[in-house]
Amino acid sequence: MTANFNGPFAELIRDFIEFKRSMGFKYMKEGEHLKLFSEFSRQFGLTEPVLTKEIVDAWCTKRPHEGVRNGAEQRISCLRQFALYLVSIGYNAYIPIHIEYKKSRRSKYVAYIYTHDEINRIIDCSDLIYPNRRSTMHLVMPVLVRLLYSTGMRIMEALKLQMKHVDLINDVLLIENAKYDKDRLIALSASMGNILKQYCEVMHTQFLPDDYLFVGMTREPYGHHNTYLRFRELLLQAGIPHAGRGNGPRIHDIRHTFACHTLQAAEKRHVDLYAALPILSTYMGHASIQATSQYLRMTAEIYPDITAAVNALCSYVIPEVNV
Repeated sequence: MTANFNGPFAELIRDFIEFKRSMGFKYMKEGEHLKLFSEFSRQFGLTEPVLTKEIVDAWCTKRPHEGVRNGAEQRISCLRQFALYLVSIGYNAYIPIHIEYKKSRRSKYVAYIYTHDEINRIIDCSDLIYPNRRSTMHLVMPVLVRLLYSTGMRIMEALKLQMKHVDLINDVLLIENAKYDKDRLIALSASMGNILKQYCEVMHTQFLPDDYLFVGMTREPYGHHNTYLRFRELLLQAGIPHAGRGNGPRIHDIRHTFACHTLQAAEKRHVDLYAALPILSTYMGHASIQATSQYLRMTAEIYPDITAAVNALCSYVIPEVNV
């Protein structure tokens, strides 16, 4: 990879990208930004890899052709991470603090957890999509929504499923090259397995292993944009208000809902919630238990009974002190 980089930071950028990938990040788009930065830095005539304020400010300047969020933010974020890495290994580096970039950042999205009734309404509305001879959406969407809710898959994991990943005999799905480059197996419930079998009997009477599971009339896979627009229509039909693009509820929130409803069901069965977390974490393909544990908080906020259950289990950990 070093041969693809030029300039005084070439070797360090290569090491940084390898470091990020060793942590599970794909770092593809980010690598492209850093390659451009490597070329960009050559004009400053450096003989040593010193990340100065002059270079940083020049790189952080917004280009005429780019938006703040879809262009400048990505470039600045990549350089900031690289600068922090340089400092951590003993180099002098100016860390970008770009005011326009900071002001443009939106508040972190708060996940929307659908109620059981809302999920049922979404499913019912998906079943009522009117057939169109130029579209397969009336066949795809009812299965896709059920699959997302019953497995907690990421939407792109579902849309990238190919027939070679679908084991209808054992009711198992193989997820390849997911987030953090993880592969995992997803066991399906008997009812979801039957739904997929019925779907494939209609949509995939003859297929090749590389054929995508969710396809349109041209046999091309459905993309996120088409499913996003259709899901917005389902929310409207189900009477669930939408706050506009970027504000949700989103189709990805079905994943969050799956996790919270799973923990709710575990609590009702008197399962130790913290013992269930490693299983749920593996099933959902999370990078760590910490990523899954946030659902305990989210679930407790929506279902107060779970807070009481956790307090009952853990109240003895910090004993009462008599003063």
